Amino acid sequence: MQPRFLRSIQYFCLPCLVLCLALTAPARNTHNFGGDYRILQVTEQGDNVELRISLRVINFSGADVQDATISLTSSFAPLPHHEPFDWEQEQVPFKNVTLHFNEHKAVPRLVGTFTIPAREYERWRKGEGPNFVIDYQSASGEQRHEHIALVPAP
Repeated sequence: MQPRFLRSIQYFCLPCLVLCLALTAPARNTHNFGGDYRILQVTEQGDNVELRISLRVINFSGADVQDATISLTSSFAPLPHHEPFDWEQEQVPFKNVTLHFNEHKAVPRLVGTFTIPAREYERWRKGEGPNFVIDYQSASGEQRHEHIALVPAP
């Protein structure tokens, strides 16, 4: 009875494990970029809010990144891809950004001004925070689009 029970577990658990690994592999978040943000100025403009934001982005990808574009996207839309909202298309991204691998001390801050819906800003105030993404070419030549994990600056 014991070997039969173990065999049935082996035939059931092993395929389940393989299936779970296969399904989670493409969905994993690589956490190649992180950092902090600071909201420097807030100006309410009716249904919109104009913000001046400072970002410090650290590259954990394993290689230097050059000519990257960092863009602000909505926290209401799912990652990695969605049809951009009108306000997202109007934002001027940070372009031609160079991020050296694992550089912590001398990381220059990126400062920009963005106009977002008041509803988006309200989510930020409740803890959601801004949703920045980076588009770059990896060391292997692959075009990448990834979320930047940001926390409020101390």
